[in-house]
Amino acid sequence: MIDPITASSILTSSEYEEQQLTRDTSRDDMGRDAFLTLFTTQLNNQDPLSPMDNEAFVAQLAQFSTLEANYSMRDSMDAMVGGMRQEQMLAGANLVGKSVAVEGGYFSSQQGEQTSGNVDLANGAESVIMSIYDADGEVVFRETTGARLPGTTDLNWSGFNTKGEMAASGNYTMSASIIRNGKLETAPVTTFAKVKSVSWDPAAQEMALEIGNGSTVAMSEVKRISI
Repeated sequence: MIDPITASSILTSSEYEEQQLTRDTSRDDMGRDAFLTLFTTQLNNQDPLSPMDNEAFVAQLAQFSTLEANYSMRDSMDAMVGGMRQEQMLAGANLVGKSVAVEGGYFSSQQGEQTSGNVDLANGAESVIMSIYDADGEVVFRETTGARLPGTTDLNWSGFNTKGEMAASGNYTMSASIIRNGKLETAPVTTFAKVKSVSWDPAAQEMALEIGNGSTVAMSEVKRISI
């Protein structure tokens, strides 16, 4: 049988590099408990006639104190972040059932109900084309209006389709296109959507809102809140 020391010595350079990259490094850092155990063991086994040098003792004690302080600070920060998250979740629960203004153009409409949205036109437009789509992506209504000055432009849908008939209740999407300098451009539409539930997004460290169509928007994306 090959001796373990000999076996490791005959590894090629590429094999050794792979071994170092894949080895478990989770135990490389000494934790608080391991440091304390090592420290107290060292004190218990030192020679009474030749005790540890005072400077070395103070240095190790300082290291332990620093480690304890760092752990305490981390625990305090974790507790503070956890408390803030709970407060935000409780505040977010009050949004369930309310309407929030978000980009995307989604909205739920009851038969005969008028729906409003808006677009921000920083440079104005020669004309604005508003389109209403049903849940299947079919055009329900389309309207073209004249020139608009820079600023926010309101879009209103009366609830009737292109045939002049009242559209059924359901989920719809409002979109807008503008003509500026003779070119057709799309413009993000902001509408009000009902909040179905709230959750915590650990990646963004903020609340996420589930709206009526099942999509999720970040709390930071909400522009207005309405009853």
